[in-house]
Amino acid sequence: MKGLSTLIRLSKRTLDELRRKMVSLETQKAQLEKAIVVMQKELNDEVALGAKQPEMANFFGEFAKRIKQRQEVLRDEIRSLDKQIAALNEEIFIAFTELKKYEVAKENAMKRAAEETARKETIALDEVAGQQFQRKKEKH
Repeated sequence: MKGLSTLIRLSKRTLDELRRKMVSLETQKAQLEKAIVVMQKELNDEVALGAKQPEMANFFGEFAKRIKQRQEVLRDEIRSLDKQIAALNEEIFIAFTELKKYEVAKENAMKRAAEETARKETIALDEVAGQQFQRKKEKH
């Protein structure tokens, strides 16, 4: 049973590490999504400014093009993170399943040990009762 406890402890550690990686990936994804929103706001602000100042229109086209390109790069990074997150979810599922398998095995082993102890106690009590019965029988 000590071996199962060690396996459970190691499995929990592995699962915790995978979950920490997941949090890191999700944080990165959220930051990229926020950057896209910020860029879009900047683009919208520039559109509004360009409408007020026609002389700025010459610079706006190139600025808008760079913003759109950068947003697309960030979207590609998000797609890459989504793939990593999906793969990590699979790893987490496997690690969780393995942990549960060990926990169930330990629980079953403990149950069997308790049943064996109870069986031995019953046998011992039956033996004592049998001896007491035999003594009473011999006295009469």
